[in-house]
Formats: sequence, structure tokens, C-alpha cells
Amino acid sequence: MPISPLSSITRAATRLDGEPLNILTFCTHERYESILAKTGHNFYAYMQDGIKTWNTSYAELPDNYTLFNPDLGSAQIPLGIDFDLVLSQNKFGQFQVAHPVARQLHLPLISLEHTLPVPHWPQSHRQALKGMKGHVNIFISEYSLGEWDWDDFENTKIIHHGVDCEKFKPLDNNTRDPHCLSVVNDWINRDWCCGFQIWKRVSDGFETKVLGDTPGLSEPAGLEELVDAYQTSRIFLNTSTISPIPTSLLEAMACGCAVVSTATCMIPEIIENGVNGFVANDENKMIEYIELLLSDEELAADIGRKAAETIRSKFSEDKFIENWNSVFHHAANITYKEHI
Repeated sequence: MPISPLSSITRAATRLDGEPLNILTFCTHERYESILAKTGHNFYAYMQDGIKTWNTSYAELPDNYTLFNPDLGSAQIPLGIDFDLVLSQNKFGQFQVAHPVARQLHLPLISLEHTLPVPHWPQSHRQALKGMKGHVNIFISEYSLGEWDWDDFENTKIIHHGVDCEKFKPLDNNTRDPHCLSVVNDWINRDWCCGFQIWKRVSDGFETKVLGDTPGLSEPAGLEELVDAYQTSRIFLNTSTISPIPTSLLEAMACGCAVVSTATCMIPEIIENGVNGFVANDENKMIEYIELLLSDEELAADIGRKAAETIRSKFSEDKFIENWNSVFHHAANITYKEHI
């Protein structure tokens, strides 16, 4: 691995306007990164034990996204690629690798955080993670920024999720199956943040459909199967408790599902109760909402239409790509600083 700043300085000085950037990153969320790849830059994923690989069950690997060979250790980073920046996507294993790699390559570091701090963490642990900063720091919601008690606003930006509304969209005048769809991976083991036990209680007695990689419960769905499930289900039931905003919730809304969800994290900022979905933390109220939507197909269709309109107006793919390109170009022109 090169450790001289010369190559990064030369790259920044000779890079042509409009030339795709070379971004060193780590596999994190396949569908999020599928849209991120639409920025048009070249992404290269550093691989090692403890960092996930790309799962093609969730999305195909984009043509401009390359997986390195973890068997090569640090030598997996080829000398022939002049990188422009490093992108870490969480503080739970990735940042600890990304920070020294950025330092060795003398590259600016973007720290993106998808998740929230765990509620039972001691304050000392929170402070240690809060100190993991990049030259640029990205959060996915205002709620997340607040939960991290973030104070470096000068070098921080919020970028909301983007949804491909050409792919995730309602069908015209289709009949929807009267069941509750949920899409969660590793649901049982992640009960603490995804609300598996809540789902069991709330969905009891209703017809349900579950997709996602949860052994003993459900299988992961390919993209086309997933879109079809969203488009043909009347209700999408979300029971997450500690997730800034589940991607599956946004995709379901984009496809016109009538959502019944826990009122946690950023969700109440997106869903206006009774207008473009239903939200509650009272399980009995959630059950009432499901019963109402199952008994009133016209109401469910109206709620679903407004949900799809919300996603098109507030979570457009174009805005997501525009915001990320702005961050990438800004970061790529930052002169490397040691003190991050």
C-alpha cells in the first residue's frame, strides 16, 4: 500500500473536470449503494473478516462497483488505481479500517453513518464513537444527527435516502392482496431494533407475508420479487424500534402500500397519521389500523396513493444523486489533513 502523499496530490492536480472519481469504500447496504453507484463514480470495496461482502440476493453488483480480494490483506489495494477519497459507512468496524487506510493513502475521508447509537451504551462509549470523524460527515436524517449528539456542523451534511421511483412504483388499478407484508433481514436476532416480538403480537390473526433473510422464518427476495410483493400487498407492516428510516418502508410507500408502522425515529416526520399511512406505538392501535385497512379497500388505495406521492416529492433518486455528487466533489478537493 503506498504511503506517500505524492500520488493523491498529483491525482487531485491532474484530475479532469467531470472525470469519475475513484472511491475506496466497504460493502454495507446493497440497495442504498446501488443508487449511490448511479453518481457515475468508480467504487472499490475493501474486504476483510468482520466486514460484509455484497449479497446479490438483495441487488446485483453495479458495473462500476469492484470487490477486492480479502485474501490479499492490505495488498488487495492495487497500486495502479489513483484513489480520490475513502468512504466509511459505519462506526462499528468500518471506520476503524477506513481511518488508517485514508491516513496511509493520504486521502480525504467521508464518514457516513446509517445507524443510531445503542440506547444502553455508557456515555464513554458514545463519546468514543462520536469522536470518529471524517473530513466530511454524513447522516441520513436530522433525527440521526440529534441522536448522535453531533456538534461538528461545519463539516457535516444530511442526505436523505433516495428511491428509484421508476422501479418502485404503484401499478395502475391493480387488485392488492388483503395481507400484511413485512420485509426484514435477520429479524429474530435483531428483535431489539426491528421489533420481531411486536410484529408477532400485532400480526396475530391476520394473513401475513414476510420476505427477508431470516432463518426459520423467511427467505430473501430478488429485486423483481420484492417489487411485485410491494405492488400487490394492501398493507405494509413495519415494527422497527431503532432504525432512523427503514429502506423497505420507503420502498413500500413508493409502491403504493398502505403503511402501518411504529412511530419511532424519523418515521413520524414522513408519515402523517391517517393521511399517507398510520403510525402508533400502541400495539392495539396498530391492530385497529390494520383492521380498518382490511375492511376498507378504497381507504387503503387512497392512503397508498398519498404515500407514493410523498416518496416522489421528498425522497427522489435525482436529489439523492445530486447531493452525493456535491459531497464527493467537495471531499475530493480537500487537502489531506492528519488530524481527523
